[in-house]
Amino acid sequence: MLSGSFQGESVKAFITGITGFAGSHLAESLLPKAEVWGTYLHDDFSNIDGAPGLNLIRCDLTEKNTVCQAVERVRPDVVFHLAAQSSPSISLKDPGETLKANIFASLNVFEAVADISPNTVIVNIGSGDEYGDADQGDLPVTESAELKPLTPYAVSKIAQDFLAYQYWRSKGLKTIRCRPFNHFGPRQSEAFVSADFAKQIAEIEAGVKAEKVIRVGNLGAEKDFLDVRDVIAAYGVLADRGEYGAVYNICSGRAVKIQRILDILVSFSTERIEVVRDARKMRSADTRVLYGDASKLKLLGWAPEYSLEEGLEDLLNYWREKVRA
Repeated sequence: MLSGSFQGESVKAFITGITGFAGSHLAESLLPKAEVWGTYLHDDFSNIDGAPGLNLIRCDLTEKNTVCQAVERVRPDVVFHLAAQSSPSISLKDPGETLKANIFASLNVFEAVADISPNTVIVNIGSGDEYGDADQGDLPVTESAELKPLTPYAVSKIAQDFLAYQYWRSKGLKTIRCRPFNHFGPRQSEAFVSADFAKQIAEIEAGVKAEKVIRVGNLGAEKDFLDVRDVIAAYGVLADRGEYGAVYNICSGRAVKIQRILDILVSFSTERIEVVRDARKMRSADTRVLYGDASKLKLLGWAPEYSLEEGLEDLLNYWREKVRA
């Protein structure tokens, strides 16, 4: 990571949403190599407590003036734009806030960089959810596949993705677009399926839940999963060697049933756990099968290193510690 044009401690990396799940992992990976800055909105620093040396700026990205002030202060070499309302389920309940948070925040970031620091490289974080209800004949989806969003979250990510393209074309902004598929690991919110399962298992083991029952939604969906460490490694490769204006899938290239995720996590526990379907955990719209083709990214030298089992065990151990605490 940062092995090419961004090598050296003089590099300034700026992460929007640095206190979040992926943002905190990215910050840790960059700290030995770069001067790391980042924005946060809420005063929860639990994800970055073990990463001293970060430079933090409180910033509401939907307020243009504060974004401009942050970019003026840092003048970064590279921006990793991760900040977002990232839950598809939450977006179905509150689409307006999701669209506002994700689209207008991105617009403000692009505007500020274009006006103040036009030589800054921006790695824009989209989502594999942009492909949505992909035709089975198009699997694995490449970057040229038709976009068929199923949630307001996915719509917001398409808008953000296309803004990044438009600012490259119209203003020469050095944007690199990527579409990470499902990823998991320590610090992930229980709003996401792998972490939800892990938390429930940890609560059963700790005696927090009286019943030894995991409540689940749709276990039949098949999706593309990666360890968060492989995803942030891809962000670094793209910052170094990505083509401006281009888009890259970040994915494993295989579909895994949600049932398989659950089975692996349960296998790490000695408890006898019952699985119960819960209608409240079902989405009104969900992908049946979706997995991607990362050939374009692999040509830049990236390849996943962590197995599904390894990453899920780390996730479960994180929730075990969190529940005990």
